[in-house]
Amino acid sequence: MKIVVMEPIHEEGIKILENYAKVSQINVDTPLKRIIEEIRDADAIISRGFIKISREIIYSAEKLKVIGVHGVGVDHIDLEAAREKGIEILNTPAALTETVAEYTLGLIISLLRKINLADEAVRMGRWNEKYSKLVGEDVEGKVIGIIGLGRIGSAVARMLSCLKTKIIYYDVERKKEIEEEFSLEYVDLDELLRRADIITIHVPLTKETYHLISKSEIEKMKNGVYLINTSRGAVIDEEALIDALRNGKIAGAALDVFETEPIDSENPLLNMENVILTPHIAASSRQALIRMAREVAIKVIEKLEERKFK
Repeated sequence: MKIVVMEPIHEEGIKILENYAKVSQINVDTPLKRIIEEIRDADAIISRGFIKISREIIYSAEKLKVIGVHGVGVDHIDLEAAREKGIEILNTPAALTETVAEYTLGLIISLLRKINLADEAVRMGRWNEKYSKLVGEDVEGKVIGIIGLGRIGSAVARMLSCLKTKIIYYDVERKKEIEEEFSLEYVDLDELLRRADIITIHVPLTKETYHLISKSEIEKMKNGVYLINTSRGAVIDEEALIDALRNGKIAGAALDVFETEPIDSENPLLNMENVILTPHIAASSRQALIRMAREVAIKVIEKLEERKFK
């Protein structure tokens, strides 16, 4: 068997794969022509989401049976083409749940307490800014709105329940057991937008969630709301977000994902002090990378060999 790893994964995953198959690894900057040549005889592909797995790529892989996703999101894959060819897609949601939730909590606290600006002020010798622009906001007492109460959203709710906050959530499916466990209140999206002081987004990117937060949704929000996104960039209309950050409707945003990745060097977000930007690393702890690499490797081998991994 041949397995093509399309982006770097932890060596523990590679070692598992090499026990069962020939493994070929591709760099993220590999030209499309070279990718197509490499996967033509591949039984499986393992992807982390940066390289788009297009219809052209899928149909050029004559033996392809499975696409393993090192992570959760599958919006980088042409799902229709994969279905047409009977290719199974396997991802690793459990491996990164706690890691992304921890990162989300870190972004919330960093954003409200202006930790990124405080770090810069110390390094630049602007110590006296502690009396003015570095004065932040407590998380305590805030209404926090969670959009999407899946694995990660639920973990965020659990972590936030330790703080003295009011947590409301919106999901397409009501989660009564989680509500009771963490004292959450279920509301519709419009009510969440109106009431929340802090909004954190945890939904997959689909046709239904594309630009879920656009100009009309932002207009419904409180003045001075804070927005956190560790899901997918295109869930938010970036132009509408930039306008709201400029006019103060949104007091601050913490973004780990963007509509275009890597972010364009001319993007106005890069010059905004009320924004924290990170390069899609919410799941990138050492422990999570090992878990994801091992899990995706095992799932791919199990599928190809049609047996449980030992």
